[in-house]
Amino acid sequence: MAPVPDASSSWTTDEDGIKVPPLLPVPSDIAKPGDELCAICKTIDFEPSAFFRHRGSDEDDDSADADDEDEDEDDEGEDEDSDEEEEEEESDEDSIALSNDNILGAITDVRKRVHCPFCRLALRAVGGSRVPDTKGGSPVSVEIQVIKNGAAPRMSPTRVLMPSVEAPGAYIDEQAVFPEIVVLANDAPPSGGRESLVRVVNREKIDFDMVANWLDICESVHGDECRKKPGMDEFPVHPATILQEFRLIDVNRGCLVRAGEGDKYTALSYVWGTATVLRTVMANVESLEQPGAFDTPEIQGRLALTVKDAIQATREIGIPYLWVDALCIVQDDVHGEKLPHIKQMNRIYEMAELVIVARSGRDANAGLPGVRPWTRDAVQPIEQMTPQLRLAVRTIYGNDSADCAYETRGWTYQETAFARRQLVFAGGQVIFLCNFAGNWSEDRVIENDETVRAEMLDGGNAGNWNGDDDISSYEGQVQNYSSRVLTYESDIYAAFAGVSQRMRELMNTDLCHGIPPRYFDWCLLWDPMNAQTRRQGTASWSWAGWTGGVFPHIWGWYNRNTRNIQKALKVRTWIIWYHRVAHDSTNCQLVWDWNAGSKRKRDSRNFYGGEIRSRFSIDCSQTRPTERTLTTAPTYYPDILCDNPGSGFLQFWTVSIEFRLDHHEPSEEDGRNSWFGGHTQLGIFGRNGRELGTIQVSDTWLGKRSLPLTGEFIILCEGRDKSADNHHFDDEEPGWKYKVMLLEWHDEYAERVAVGSINKGDEREGEPVWKEIILG
Repeated sequence: MAPVPDASSSWTTDEDGIKVPPLLPVPSDIAKPGDELCAICKTIDFEPSAFFRHRGSDEDDDSADADDEDEDEDDEGEDEDSDEEEEEEESDEDSIALSNDNILGAITDVRKRVHCPFCRLALRAVGGSRVPDTKGGSPVSVEIQVIKNGAAPRMSPTRVLMPSVEAPGAYIDEQAVFPEIVVLANDAPPSGGRESLVRVVNREKIDFDMVANWLDICESVHGDECRKKPGMDEFPVHPATILQEFRLIDVNRGCLVRAGEGDKYTALSYVWGTATVLRTVMANVESLEQPGAFDTPEIQGRLALTVKDAIQATREIGIPYLWVDALCIVQDDVHGEKLPHIKQMNRIYEMAELVIVARSGRDANAGLPGVRPWTRDAVQPIEQMTPQLRLAVRTIYGNDSADCAYETRGWTYQETAFARRQLVFAGGQVIFLCNFAGNWSEDRVIENDETVRAEMLDGGNAGNWNGDDDISSYEGQVQNYSSRVLTYESDIYAAFAGVSQRMRELMNTDLCHGIPPRYFDWCLLWDPMNAQTRRQGTASWSWAGWTGGVFPHIWGWYNRNTRNIQKALKVRTWIIWYHRVAHDSTNCQLVWDWNAGSKRKRDSRNFYGGEIRSRFSIDCSQTRPTERTLTTAPTYYPDILCDNPGSGFLQFWTVSIEFRLDHHEPSEEDGRNSWFGGHTQLGIFGRNGRELGTIQVSDTWLGKRSLPLTGEFIILCEGRDKSADNHHFDDEEPGWKYKVMLLEWHDEYAERVAVGSINKGDEREGEPVWKEIILG
């Protein structure tokens, strides 16, 4: 039976001016016939008083009073207070704790207790049917921990049950992350608050008044901090000021319109999938600009269901316009407006008042559950322990990620990365996210000034944008994006174009086939995260040249600060990187020119403007590319991320050496590399049989060869395998090595196989030569 709002209930306004929606009544079908707590769950105290620590009680107020009145206590007094608080916390847990060390039992047994409401709830919370019965040969068990809910000063603290699954010696990645079971807000005592408790979700449809209220709270309480660009201290610029043909859907007039600089809009982020999607093209754009165009039977029949629902949702929230990629960009205008729009995706999504995220949909016809009546198929997990106490699973954003197509798609990555506010459709309800709101959802009571401000004390959520002096602002984006998939591999740069624009703003650099020229040498040292295959339309030296996730981690083995990195690159590098303009041309251009105004000064310095140093016992004076054309090299996808794109083929001089590859004897130092899925760690051996270093090669590549084998390596630069002790960066700090790249030649050009390390000086264990390389 669906809950219906009580006719006598209405919205109220709290003392801080925040509007509070009424609670819906509890559905009458929560308690099932034959329900009875199992023998283990009967040991839990399900009295409501066990879940609420009443404001004003000794256990809550003693420590607060002590803080206010006795700030100058000596160390002994502070220790006594600490001991008392620890004893109180232990007592708190004991009042609810289960017998048998908080273990509900083997998950196979928990599944059998179909009439125990708490076992059903705990099973649903940890992941239900997706959690296996065994893991790594060991049985999976269900455990329960008790914590105190974090509370702002005027909030009533409550206790939370946190179920989890365990298996000896195994990690269960199918389980939900930190699930929480809390009291239903309807069962809160009159003297206690309802903040952060679970409320009943309307099964029929979304309450868009609640959503609009979340927006109002964000605007009034968070203010400018949620109007700024994510990760930056400046406000976004409306796309209409940059794009001449920036169109929006007028959700009230039902047509496309040319947007003005002040027009507020939502933006849709969704998966196209295999659905047939109506697109704006040059042949129909004028007709779609006629008022009522989207309301005609012809267009209604062709509109994707997710787009229809997004139009309705935007209208109900009270925002006049909606941006949808398929409709607001003329898709076949490839030489006109399409590319400029793709390059401004960061501005389109960061300027949206709200990004509507269709996270639960597998394609464009999945719709947005809850926009239209009775389109939600998820049942809210609420169970009745006693007539006086109902418990429910509290939504944790992301716990429905299993089999989530949205999280795997390349195009959707930057759409949420730039969103200032999101309305996420997931798990059968909607969740509101912004710079401070981490989990405002239909099933959680958050409409309280102290609750909202307590979240702000934790600091803002800038996502992977860590500022202009942090290399992880680049590396984090690459790591997250590279593991995603594309229907068309040729979109590898286009779906990352908004991130590239942000690199210009944050780090004053564009991207050369995905690599920032200012940090070129070290950004070539990325590691694979899992099994990879070559993306043939791109360069092998770039992460973009491979499908499968990559792990660029300068921040881990050196330092996050970009100024420290720039300083070190002046000392630790020697290659002068040139980019071939085209196969049929002998012209090469510098990948980056640190001093374009002075050729003479540039010629006496290295690629980053540092002094040229003598490292090797051979003549290394030749750095300019020789004139040559290529006749057998493939043509790569156009690099739309770079102002001066080249062919994707680098031409440069460096040290080349042949070494032997063979099986590596594992050691304790190898632990950091054990997670390289789909790869095997090999030893690099010199002519005297000594292992000089290691390298991770693809199992696919290795499977076509027999060990031992001889391979050609080039020395790229100096680098590290791990950070220095105490994170010192002195030039004499031990741990600096030569980073080497294993090559595979294809007639006139070579490709990257993998990158490894050898100790400095070990190049003499081979026959080093100064060689010109063309790397594709």
